[in-house]
Amino acid sequence: MVRDRHVKAKELKGKKDVNGKLYEYDYYTLPLNIYVKKHVIEKFGKDFIVEVDDNSGVICIKPKALEDFIGITKCPSPWA
Repeated sequence: MVRDRHVKAKELKGKKDVNGKLYEYDYYTLPLNIYVKKHVIEKFGKDFIVEVDDNSGVICIKPKALEDFIGITKCPSPWA
């Protein structure tokens, strides 16, 4: 059984102190603490589809804009 849900990436602000210098950075995350690179967010937006296959335990994440553009209906199987 494959479950899918629509999620939105959260933008978080991080701070790190290295040798007395304070660095600030932005990063994006999805549920299950899955990090998304900034260039992916810039290219496709913050809307994603997360599919979880209960039988095989595979989690597939795809940008919603990509699915609308090329018509991806299901994630490719790693065993195909």
